[in-house]
Amino acid sequence: TRAEVAWAAIGISVGAYEAAVAYTGERQQFGKPLGAHQLIQDLLVRSLGNITASIGLATRASEMVDEGTQSDEHSALAKAYATSRMRETVAWCREAFGGNGIVLDYDVARFFADAEAIYSYEGTREMNTLIVGRAITGHAAFV
Repeated sequence: TRAEVAWAAIGISVGAYEAAVAYTGERQQFGKPLGAHQLIQDLLVRSLGNITASIGLATRASEMVDEGTQSDEHSALAKAYATSRMRETVAWCREAFGGNGIVLDYDVARFFADAEAIYSYEGTREMNTLIVGRAITGHAAFV
């Protein structure tokens, strides 16, 4: 289901985030760890915010599945939100690696590639947005 895809997106986000935290704690630049630099901390904080918000939305969507109250728009919203935030998060985490962010020796490059597959799976953000929009307005805007 789309709610399950939201969890996959969260998993990729967490993987990229954990890789970035580890890397920026070890890699030294200008005599201190990368993680001691303000802009690196900003990337990590924004990533954690995306993950935390996505977990909240996916948790509620999963609870609704268990309760039998979930409908298409709930899972579409969770999927659209979590996958969009995943793309941001993985990009920010890749950025924290600098040039090493595109090197296959580091997991973040794999997370970046995996994110693109998950982003389109079970419908693009645009398609899921139309599903939610129809539920909000009562009007189908599909062309």
